[in-house]
Amino acid sequence: MASARSIEVKVGLLILTAVVLLAGFILVMGGISFEPTFTATVGFDNPGGLQSGAPVKIAGVKVGTVDEIRFNPKPQRDGGSGVQALVFADVTIEQRYQDAIHDNATFYITTQGVLGEQFLAIDPGSYDRPIIEDGAVVRGLDPPRLDRLLAESYDLLHTTLTALRENKPELRNLFVGLSKTLQGTGTFFERNQDKLDRVATNVEKISDESLLTVQHAREKYVDNPQIDRIMNDVERISDTSAKQLPGLLKDGRDVMRGTDKLVSAFGDDKQIAKVRGMIDDMAYVTKQTRATVDDARAITAQIKRGRGSVGALVMDEQLFDDLQELARDLKHNPWKFFWKE
Repeated sequence: MASARSIEVKVGLLILTAVVLLAGFILVMGGISFEPTFTATVGFDNPGGLQSGAPVKIAGVKVGTVDEIRFNPKPQRDGGSGVQALVFADVTIEQRYQDAIHDNATFYITTQGVLGEQFLAIDPGSYDRPIIEDGAVVRGLDPPRLDRLLAESYDLLHTTLTALRENKPELRNLFVGLSKTLQGTGTFFERNQDKLDRVATNVEKISDESLLTVQHAREKYVDNPQIDRIMNDVERISDTSAKQLPGLLKDGRDVMRGTDKLVSAFGDDKQIAKVRGMIDDMAYVTKQTRATVDDARAITAQIKRGRGSVGALVMDEQLFDDLQELARDLKHNPWKFFWKE
């Protein structure tokens, strides 16, 4: 009996040990943790292939688990949180990682490798921002829709092939016309190769001449010492003007003050009347002087024309010669004043 009971005890201990090992294996393989946790809700328009039980990771380290994927028929605001989404994922994160997740953290869906399982990744955000609160509702980044991209690419390819199939004659004509155009262009270049070479040569010459012209213009108008001297002279004139300007302004102010005094002195009506009388007298004298000058000009004109006694005496050479001969004769024969034959 003792032997049978000992065998039963050993078998029971073996079974108990196996159950404990199985439970531990399940806990280890299932990632079950007894650490305190907090919850958050992430909203998506399309979470892709994310499933309940998917891990939540930060920098590749598992920090939590996706508990539930909830579909929202109407993308309305969830509990006044301000987040609009069609699907909400409830996640549980270990509390020891809460200090590393801030309120501007980014939640996005990615995969382990190219074809691995999808999981929810967290970019912690800025360290100067407050940490995320327990029960917070945040907006996640939707994963790229490869299936939709493939479907749209297939539809585009199908539409393109259909259009090509339905427009074969037009496309044939198009390619024929394009071929003729290319052939004509090649023939044109072949026939006018010499002309095109001359055109290219002329363009090259023009380019070289333009460069020389620019160089000469630069030497004459930019690097010319004369231009530098002119600029220096202008600068000196400007400096001199700036230095003399205060004195000129002072002299101008003095002239203005003298003018004001002169105007004040002649501001009386009597003085103004006297000045006007003087001006009238000066105008009369000027008028008489002009008349005298006009008379003198008229007399001079008459003399130049040889009119009158003075004019004849001055302008008539024969008369002048006779008078000169008479004076010479009287000088040699003065008795002719008193005796007449």
